[in-house]
Amino acid sequence: MPPRTSRAAPGRCAARPRGARTRLPYVPPRATFALSVPLSHPEETRVTQGTSGVNARAYSKTLGNGLLVLELLRHHRQGLGINAIATELGLHRTVVYRLIGTLRAHNLVTVGADGHHRVGLGLLELATAVRADLRRAAEPHLTRLAEHVAATAFLAVADQDDAVSACVVEPGNARLHVGYRLGIRHPLTVSAAGLAILAGRPAVEGERTEVTRARTRGYATTTAELEPGAWGLATRLPNASGHAGASIGVVALSQLDATTIAPTLREIAATIAEEVDT
Repeated sequence: MPPRTSRAAPGRCAARPRGARTRLPYVPPRATFALSVPLSHPEETRVTQGTSGVNARAYSKTLGNGLLVLELLRHHRQGLGINAIATELGLHRTVVYRLIGTLRAHNLVTVGADGHHRVGLGLLELATAVRADLRRAAEPHLTRLAEHVAATAFLAVADQDDAVSACVVEPGNARLHVGYRLGIRHPLTVSAAGLAILAGRPAVEGERTEVTRARTRGYATTTAELEPGAWGLATRLPNASGHAGASIGVVALSQLDATTIAPTLREIAATIAEEVDT
């Protein structure tokens, strides 16, 4: 996906047919930052298929294939036809036809006049239920934070070994800023957001020195870990509220004064955790 140039924006919180070629499973691209300045390197890729440790006897292959269809369409905003989906996933066209029919019935997939299938609004409705209490509490504070530092503010939550952006607010007073897409996923061991979450957990052998440092000083900083030039600062939400798997922070096009911003960031994190509890 090409990078976008952005100005100020508001917050937004199987069987194969006979004779078919053997294809590897679909591997969606790793979500990354979209900066407001051009980038030169392509997106990374990562495998998201698998049962993530779930007992194979408790795993539904049909449901899994349906979710792979959604994952595929998520990375093809222009949409895909039945044949293209079947080819990408290595599934029989009839199987894909039935999967699409079921997903459309639940408003998770829509089809345009061009015959291409795209993700439906039902996914947005489902997404709004994810940590809704935490996101509602965080958004007004992140809005003020983004305006205060003239940089993009975010809330990230842990999902197994990954950090996922759950709320993003872009500054209205900056001519250029980092466009941090909602739903971006990356390993906890990468970026200030993930390191801050790890810093809220007990120390483990072999952890990055940045995690140890973040645990001591109360915040994590990184430079160019997800994109060239992007600088991030994050702090964990207090685990007394059960949010040891969450962090808030800012991401900017250049390094900011962490010692000045960090106290405000920690104060906001404590306030959010307290509001979620009440």
